[in-house]
Amino acid sequence: MAEIMPLVGGRIWKCYYAGKAKNKALAAFQLSEAVNLMEKGAILRPKYAEDMDKFISGIVATVRTAIEAEDWDAFEAAFAPMIDEANAYHEQYDKGFLRWKMPSEAPNDLDMTPQG
Repeated sequence: MAEIMPLVGGRIWKCYYAGKAKNKALAAFQLSEAVNLMEKGAILRPKYAEDMDKFISGIVATVRTAIEAEDWDAFEAAFAPMIDEANAYHEQYDKGFLRWKMPSEAPNDLDMTPQG
């Protein structure tokens, strides 16, 4: 998990700023990639599998639905609770010192502008 979770964080960061730019394709892609990484993590560390499944099928699915509907207000509204829930799982597993936060600026390695 120590190797995978920073990659998840990077994808979530890119998903957020893609959504803020109303770039449906990029936001959906980044979220999907983050979920793929979380699922790999659950396979590598089975003790997290049940909670990972709840997280993915719960708040992450809410974010995914907002992206698919291009409901950017719902997207924004679900994002902070998703981060809070992820950090609550860190607490649950005695890793409260791992508090993820959204970087204050968009990543500069991708163009967030919607294409097409």
